[in-house]
Amino acid sequence: MDAPEDRDLTLQRASTDLLAEFSTSLEKFCWITPKGELQKDQKPSLVSRKCVRECKVDYLVKLLEPFQEWPQLLDPHLSSFLPSLNSAFVDYLSNHRPRYSALLRRASVGVIPLPRGICKVLYTFCKIRGEKVICRFLSNEPKYLDPLLDAFQDWDQVDDASPGMLATSYGSMVWEERYIMLLWLSHLMLIPFPLVTISSQGPADDGHASILHIALSPETPAVARRIAQICACHLSAASREREAARRLLVRLALRPDMEDCGLLKSLICWAASLLQDKDLSKSIYAYIGILSFLNGVITSARNHIIAPFLFSLFKLIQDIPTQKSPIFVAIFSSALGRKLVIKLMRSITLQAHQIDSPASPSNSVMLIDTVLDDVVDRLLTFLADKDTPVRYAASKALSVIASKLEPSLAAEIVGAVTDSLDEDVFWEEVSMKGTKLQPDGSNVESAALKRNLTAVNSLRWQGLVLTLSHMIYQRSPLVEHLPSLLNALVLALSFEQRSSVGTSIGASVRDAACFGIWALARRYTSNELLAVDASTISSATDGGHARSILQVLSSETLVAATLDVSGNIRRGASAALQEMIGRHPDTIKEGIPLVQVVDYHAVASRSKAILEVAINASKLDESYRSSIICGLIEWRGLGSPDAQTRRFAATAIGALATSRTLSEMQTALSQVQEVLRSLHSRQIEKRHGLLLSLAAIISEAQQKESDDNRSGISLIPSLAGLWDIFRSICPLSHTELTSIALRPDLTAEAACTVISALSIASIASRPTPSSKLHLPSDDTMTTCLDILNLSLLRTDEHTVEAASKTAGNLFGILNVEQREILIEKWAALLLVNDVNESPSSGKLIGYVAALGAVFRHFLSPINMQNSRAQQLIIDALLCQTGPTFKIDSRVAAIKSLSSGVFTCKVMTAEIAVALLSCLNDYTIDRRGDIGSLVRLEAIDAIGVALFHNLLLDLEPRRSILARISGLAVERLDKVRFRAWTCLHDHWTLLTEAESSLTCPLQDVNFTSMPIYFEQMLSLYSVGYLRVSLLEGYVSAAGAGSDSLLRSSRLALVSYAEQLSATDLINFGDHLGNIIGQNLSNDRILVPALVAVGFLFDAGVFEPIREAKNCWRNLFVVVQKSHYKSGNVQKLEAAVKLYTGLARANVVRDTVISKLCSMLLHSFPSVRCAWLQLLIPCEDFYLPWVVQIRNAAAVSLLIVTDLQELRRTNWSISTKTLKRVVQDIRQQLGANTQPYRVGSM
Repeated sequence: MDAPEDRDLTLQRASTDLLAEFSTSLEKFCWITPKGELQKDQKPSLVSRKCVRECKVDYLVKLLEPFQEWPQLLDPHLSSFLPSLNSAFVDYLSNHRPRYSALLRRASVGVIPLPRGICKVLYTFCKIRGEKVICRFLSNEPKYLDPLLDAFQDWDQVDDASPGMLATSYGSMVWEERYIMLLWLSHLMLIPFPLVTISSQGPADDGHASILHIALSPETPAVARRIAQICACHLSAASREREAARRLLVRLALRPDMEDCGLLKSLICWAASLLQDKDLSKSIYAYIGILSFLNGVITSARNHIIAPFLFSLFKLIQDIPTQKSPIFVAIFSSALGRKLVIKLMRSITLQAHQIDSPASPSNSVMLIDTVLDDVVDRLLTFLADKDTPVRYAASKALSVIASKLEPSLAAEIVGAVTDSLDEDVFWEEVSMKGTKLQPDGSNVESAALKRNLTAVNSLRWQGLVLTLSHMIYQRSPLVEHLPSLLNALVLALSFEQRSSVGTSIGASVRDAACFGIWALARRYTSNELLAVDASTISSATDGGHARSILQVLSSETLVAATLDVSGNIRRGASAALQEMIGRHPDTIKEGIPLVQVVDYHAVASRSKAILEVAINASKLDESYRSSIICGLIEWRGLGSPDAQTRRFAATAIGALATSRTLSEMQTALSQVQEVLRSLHSRQIEKRHGLLLSLAAIISEAQQKESDDNRSGISLIPSLAGLWDIFRSICPLSHTELTSIALRPDLTAEAACTVISALSIASIASRPTPSSKLHLPSDDTMTTCLDILNLSLLRTDEHTVEAASKTAGNLFGILNVEQREILIEKWAALLLVNDVNESPSSGKLIGYVAALGAVFRHFLSPINMQNSRAQQLIIDALLCQTGPTFKIDSRVAAIKSLSSGVFTCKVMTAEIAVALLSCLNDYTIDRRGDIGSLVRLEAIDAIGVALFHNLLLDLEPRRSILARISGLAVERLDKVRFRAWTCLHDHWTLLTEAESSLTCPLQDVNFTSMPIYFEQMLSLYSVGYLRVSLLEGYVSAAGAGSDSLLRSSRLALVSYAEQLSATDLINFGDHLGNIIGQNLSNDRILVPALVAVGFLFDAGVFEPIREAKNCWRNLFVVVQKSHYKSGNVQKLEAAVKLYTGLARANVVRDTVISKLCSMLLHSFPSVRCAWLQLLIPCEDFYLPWVVQIRNAAAVSLLIVTDLQELRRTNWSISTKTLKRVVQDIRQQLGANTQPYRVGSM
């Protein structure tokens, strides 16, 4: 998986414009100048708006949201943005607060009160920069406490008082308003004055008992009662307002004056009583709010204040996971509930640890002993929770608790975590013949053992490793514990498991390990790390080199940074490696060059990380090379579940294995062969990767032999004996190459790649007898041909490519007789007249590709005429291009002609005719225009043929060039761009064009621009291109996408306006001919009608409206186009064209008569939404579904302005409408019969 590209630089460049636009829009958003107060030489006084449009709010939010990726860019501007929002909100409270409800009652759609808009913008700031930062800019003047509290209570009750208001989103305050106002109230709770001095009697003071279920002290100020009531209501909210209410209630309860009046004790008793209810009377969010309130109180309260409640609260929280109370069960079934339980345990433990009461020291010791053991045990259990937030909270809690304890107690927690990592871990004895699982490694030498983690719980491992990483970041473990911690981190960095469906589930463990190694590099000194014995660390990619522990970690992180499946882990490992090299200089080999190679951005792409970064890093030191090779052989490379990754890994292994000495290459070959011998038949992916790596080594060895042989030592003899690989080392059965359950595509691809590499090496070694790679025996060649024939039956893209390439290379070492036998056999499979006659018609793509690949072996430099084998290949490929075959077969046949036949500079008239036919393939099925695949391949083939000058002397050349020019202006973007590429490269062949090539060859978007269509319209003057060009152009101008319609029509109108009257008449005649020549081809006919109708609407033909034959001929062909047609789109296009054609005086009466006859059209109902644009709904009876005669009525109305057409319901029966139509005919004088179809 490739990581997404960084957008930090793009955001930084755009931030100036975004912030400037936000600043300008914000002032207009908040303030307005009162009418009549603007005078000369006076600064206008601004007042806050009463309401704003929602679209303006959304626009401001849209300007801010990009800064979520880089929040610090907002910091210099917060001091100007937030005071403006704050002032506008306060001004609204002072001047317009009662109008809030009145505005909602008017229910203006898209208009909201100003406070709602301000709160949405402020929430966006909180989401980007954090509520703690934003709250500092809110007003903290005590005078705003009562107005803000009154507004909250008034505005939050309007939906009950107004049944006629808008629905949910326009009812009472939305959650953003409540969230911001509760945050503001919590900020005001920091005022240093007693609340009783600023309190006033407010509404709903009598409701506190029913809300809190307890009696508050009479000394409690009215403000405190009202705030407690509001918070108690909103603690049960499901949105973020619950956290704001919790924050407000905690700050209220912990005020010194509220402690004196007993509010804290009352609120804690109230919360505990709700949790101890027997019935589940509230939603789960209510109890989550109660738990978050208790956690806030315990965390924020001073020790002597919270101490009396600590033990009772601990007992209450302790019962939640164990007791079966309905409330406790509901809390523990929620991931958020379990997370809050963990936070409460952490807070209680930390408070109990800090309590130091001289009056009762024994009680404090007893409390911490009681709490600590139980909490640590429960947190270790929570590390295996199924939900990631719960595991994260438990790991963070354990690390924080360990950091506050004495070193001896912290060491016990660290030991408990590391011991848990050894549970369910097996040891396997590694050998080439297989592996043997052992429950421990006590009876086997450690050098032959490897940990097997298939039985461990990946979720628990993620929690344990994350806990260790947090502890390392807190520097809780002692230096003596580093060996066990490093062993765990190194093992976790290569952790991998597969789910039951084959997906990877170990990424979270490796991610936690990257964080741990990064923290280790930051928190421990170089001397402390170098003191660790490297031999005690079991490195997953240890190459047997004596190294320091920092060198071991650098090799492990290098492997993860270059080979890991996940882009986030590759980047995390790269960051950890950079941290190690930066924090511990001169301790890692080639540290600075290594950081430059393994760049954070370079490892984002997986292909680049494997093929470039890993290979370049291996050149720096032998230890890096051996580690990367070990990683490539394991699950990250050749054992990866992703086939493309195995291909990358095989290529990298080939480059690394042949980069050093001959003995190293021989060692690599031997290792690969030994592993292949030990594989089981079901280890398909591993075999696929190993065979590909073997082929890569052979190819690299042959390439190195041909490029540089100065040493005098040949690498080719080392490959002797590999021809027998499929007979002795890795025999392949017929089932393994055909059974779907055994994934034969992978096996066939890998086997063909090996045979191809051996064939190339054999051919290349022939000129040098001393380095000759022995040719295969007859039995071996038979085996290879059997594998090739079975592989050619596969249809996978990679397998077909590998098999066809193998066929081309293997033919190089076959004798003439063997070649001709195979060609006759393969051609016989393809030379069928009907696709149904072939029993394997869907599996012949491989043979089609193979015929093109082997064509070059039958060239005769003496006799220039095609040999029998060549003609047989050409006939077989031409047969497969027929319209009766499947699209995949036709595409493969054209590709074979292009890559095999044309590159050998062979072309016949039959091939040219077949290509011309393929350029007109518009096959459509449920997938859409699949014929475009054939057209695309045919365009590429013609480009190859033109490059080799193969079409210059053939008769179909002009027809092919004309068709290419038509495809260059058709509606499909890919086809248009590919045809334009072909024309651009061979523009000089269009010698009759009056204009030269001015447009450059750019991307596909360029072919949708007006300048491109203007360039293509310059070919209109070339006679043999004109018809095809117009046929393609009308498909873009009449049936393209919106952007394509605009560009093509703009260029068409611009071109037509430059024509003289005579040329314009000819242009109209040519368009009419396009319609007349395609009466049975709706693909061209309907867009042509639409395009010509548009030209009439654009007024292009106004200068020649008096022309006679031109419009008469056009009317006849339009009339023929929809004669007895059932195509609704065609009928609508014809009616629209009649509207423009009626402007020509010579056919006006005839067109009106035709439209009158269409008023009685009996075609079934169709939608005609464009009528609403022409005629207002209140003036014209327009049902949801109308008939074709409605369209005719609109056209007549446009032409004649007869108002009776507006008042008629054209959806009634034809019998009823006959008299109405007859009256309309008489009023219009439309008694002339239109031209009969077939006349003139």
